[in-house]
Amino acid sequence: MPERERERGVAERDESDFSPRKMSIALACLLGSTFVPFVQATTSPFMMLPMIRDFGWTRTDYAFASTFMFVFGSITALVFGRVADRIGVRPILLTGAIFGGATMILLSFQNAELWRLYGTYALLGTFGSSGVGYTKVIGSLFTRHRGKALALFGAESTVALAILPILTNTLIADFGWRGAYVAFGLIMFCVVPVIYFAIPEPGETSPAWAKRPLLPAAARPPMQPPVLEGMTAAEVRGSRTFWLIVLTAVLIGGLYQGLITHIVAAIVDKGFSSAAAAGAMSASTLVGLVGAFAGGFALDHFRGPKVLSIFAGLLAVGVFLLGILSASAGGLPLLIVATALQGAAISAMRPGLTYLLTRFFGLRAFGEANAIQVVFSGLAMAASPPLFGVIYDRVGSYAPMYWILAGGAAAAAVVFLLLGPYRYGSGAGDPSDMAGDAETGALTAASAQS
Repeated sequence: MPERERERGVAERDESDFSPRKMSIALACLLGSTFVPFVQATTSPFMMLPMIRDFGWTRTDYAFASTFMFVFGSITALVFGRVADRIGVRPILLTGAIFGGATMILLSFQNAELWRLYGTYALLGTFGSSGVGYTKVIGSLFTRHRGKALALFGAESTVALAILPILTNTLIADFGWRGAYVAFGLIMFCVVPVIYFAIPEPGETSPAWAKRPLLPAAARPPMQPPVLEGMTAAEVRGSRTFWLIVLTAVLIGGLYQGLITHIVAAIVDKGFSSAAAAGAMSASTLVGLVGAFAGGFALDHFRGPKVLSIFAGLLAVGVFLLGILSASAGGLPLLIVATALQGAAISAMRPGLTYLLTRFFGLRAFGEANAIQVVFSGLAMAASPPLFGVIYDRVGSYAPMYWILAGGAAAAAVVFLLLGPYRYGSGAGDPSDMAGDAETGALTAASAQS
């Protein structure tokens, strides 16, 4: 038996990052992450105008729903991250899909009472934060070409997310916003069996249901996630580099969510139709394929974080162009260019930040490290939509929002230039691999003794 286990371990280490098994798991993660955490933020901008027309709310009233979603999502992300590290990712993924779908259907019964909207969005954030589990599965699944693999996963997610704006707009047009919520809730329920049958724990080759022996419950050994390489949670929290990475997540993803919440209304205010806004968003998401692949390949090739400063600069330029264009000044072509630059930059930096966590700190406490990053960026995501709503209500324009976003992206570009070399290498033969392996062996031995 030990020899068989040893041979299986060697086979797993030699398995290609792009084997059919790994690709099937990545595809299952893509489906789950698209329709559980991502769909909530993607549908929200399209629900704003029809819901405020029906209930007489202001844009700021509606924007506060995103605040509740991201505040509660941030709080529970830390809990889910620790559960992913210490118990496993599958329980939180299944919880997110089941209860997230139920909450979507609950939203279809929304009335004019704002407290109900805020409460259901708080539940969406709570169950949407289960998405940290998908990130850990993908981060542990790929090793030698992790940057390219994350780029591929990000590209597949980009294709899926490109469909969501058009799908949401179509569902609202055909069935109303209530019918759109019901449709997405049912889709989440359909994701549950995919998670159960197709996604294993990080470090395992098959889901837990297929590995557990057919023994009486009392005789079954406890299912524990494997010990992975990396720093402890305390070591991660004590790292200056970690907090700099968290800062970039706040400056980029946290602030940018404010634009995403208002993007349809902002584009319509510039003289475009809602259909044009949906088309531009979908086009920008598809262009994000280029950014995702470029970011992944660059991170693997240059073996350092400074390359992400280029994408942060592109984001600043895209936001600037969006701020100065209108239907009469630049028109649809410039709108597509501006949103395309933003899509390419965000698509590169989203998996890029995940990649940095795995290379600077390893995978041992990745769930908690990623959750802490989600907490702080989530708080920024919670604050930015109502902030930009207040700005609009006060000055009648989104102009200050564009300068805040462009400045934040430029500051993030500077932070990327300050980060040092990786602690855990990115390929065979990389000198930092040997240092990472040595530390991993010590950590694993200490864990075994304890």
